[in-house]
Amino acid sequence: MYYKAALVLEGGAFRGLYTSGVLDALMDKDIQFDAVIGVSAGSLNGVNYIAKQYKRSFSINTKYRNDKEYIAVSNALKNESVINLDFLFKDHGLHWQNFDAEAYKRSDTDFVICATSLTTGNLVTFKNPEVGDDLIKALEASSSMPLISNPILTNRGLCLDGGIADSIPYKVAKKMGYDKIVVVRTRPRDYRKSLTGRAAKKIYELTYKDYPSFVRAAINRPVKYNETCDELEALEKSKDIFVIAPDEPIKVSRLEKNQQKLQDLYNLGKKNLETSLDSMVNYINQ
Repeated sequence: MYYKAALVLEGGAFRGLYTSGVLDALMDKDIQFDAVIGVSAGSLNGVNYIAKQYKRSFSINTKYRNDKEYIAVSNALKNESVINLDFLFKDHGLHWQNFDAEAYKRSDTDFVICATSLTTGNLVTFKNPEVGDDLIKALEASSSMPLISNPILTNRGLCLDGGIADSIPYKVAKKMGYDKIVVVRTRPRDYRKSLTGRAAKKIYELTYKDYPSFVRAAINRPVKYNETCDELEALEKSKDIFVIAPDEPIKVSRLEKNQQKLQDLYNLGKKNLETSLDSMVNYINQ
């Protein structure tokens, strides 16, 4: 069943296993949304959800987490991206759950991928990118973490992680005209970021010295993130937005290796969706 509502997916690298659990639980119930808006890991989860590829995100990120063709921290020493996102869209043969491009094309859902412009430091969006280079570049741009990934050249210019400009882009859904918005977080509701420290500021300034607007956005990210969390808290209380978030502390790091932790986080996402499903459907149908 398609609901006339927007689904907004926060990023968080391997904390996105929580989102994978939520989305697989939605697929279990045959629930789809008119629009899916993803940032960073949220966009990678979102593309599999739109293509209705049950457990694809979970399978890849657990089975291949330690495959150096996919993730290699040593790449940073060669000025290469730590995470090889092309790995997700290659044809790896029958043993692999290849991306279903035809299912993606058939979907009636509007898919919006969010990234950050390296030139302006502002949010840029890619709506319904076509299968092939456009889709892959948009996903790579949205998911390329600063300092450990190279900027991606897209049709909107050089871009990096969408979370720099807007980690939880619920306002994109509002601009699209949706008054029913479901947000999937990858942190508990009460989580807030610490302010950017002096050392981190220096690293951003040195690494992106030719892009001062991006540097300002990166340094200011915790402030904007915390403001967004406060806004979501108020909107949830007034029943203007529905939030699904982990109901226990998250112990998974951005590049987590422990497969049991990843499995547990995925299971938590499924459980939290199933617990809140009736409330979510009631909210949408009000």
